[in-house]
Amino acid sequence: MNSYDDFLKNFPDLVAYKNYPMATHTTFNVGGNCDLAVFPKSAVTLKKIIDHLKGNFPYCVIGNGSNVLCSDKGFRGVCIFTKHLTKITLRSNILEAECGAKLSDILKVSVDSNLSGLEFTVGIPATIGGLVAMNGGCFNKNIGDLVCYVKAENGVYNNLQCDFNYRQSRFLEGEIILAVGLKLKVSEEDIIAQKIKRFKDARGKSQPSGKSCGSVFLNQGYFAGKVIDKAGLKGYRLGGCYVSEKHANFIINDGGKAEDIYNLIKFIKETVLNTQGIALTEEVRYIGEF
Repeated sequence: MNSYDDFLKNFPDLVAYKNYPMATHTTFNVGGNCDLAVFPKSAVTLKKIIDHLKGNFPYCVIGNGSNVLCSDKGFRGVCIFTKHLTKITLRSNILEAECGAKLSDILKVSVDSNLSGLEFTVGIPATIGGLVAMNGGCFNKNIGDLVCYVKAENGVYNNLQCDFNYRQSRFLEGEIILAVGLKLKVSEEDIIAQKIKRFKDARGKSQPSGKSCGSVFLNQGYFAGKVIDKAGLKGYRLGGCYVSEKHANFIINDGGKAEDIYNLIKFIKETVLNTQGIALTEEVRYIGEF
């Protein structure tokens, strides 16, 4: 396959744009253009797209862009956006969602069906595909605990086969998630509402507003926010971004560029290592060249 035009001939009905801005699809709201953006409308098409791209063009997948930092130089390849893959179905207490379904929509379906388990996801600006790939979560809860199966490009996996660990799964190696099955529990409406309120209130107290990717660093035997705070970096500004004064594991974009955020991440890591001997590891995923 010699060109993007040759690739697109295989998908005459595919919505696609060349030289497409990525910034509007990330919560940091930064990043340059990708060579080609495609917007599949079915999981079947997504799988076919990946099959055609392998060995021909670099590619990446973006859901809600809530855990990524896109380079100012953009991405020299194809970016697959899953915003149209949002189908959610219920079979008894098993909720299946396509990879592009937003957590807010999934939570609403579960609440309307008196199903409990997803309350902790309230306010997380992610899609289910991205959250499962990184086994995301908060308040000592992880989405992997609810997964009963994952439909991916190379087959269907049960929970054990997904290799879930803290912010890890087999899918971070590159295999694309198509849909996820979650096992929930029947509960009473008022109990579910109380849980959602408790998690929502806790999030409001601890997590800042503004353009961010969520937690920047992993908590690995320590709370990253606390060690960054101890290093005296709360409120520290570099270019157009700064370390949140509300929670030091958040970087807020205040009119900056991806380079500003990347350099601030490097500065935080160097400062914490030099002052406390702790090597922080990023939770945020990088797209493009830095």
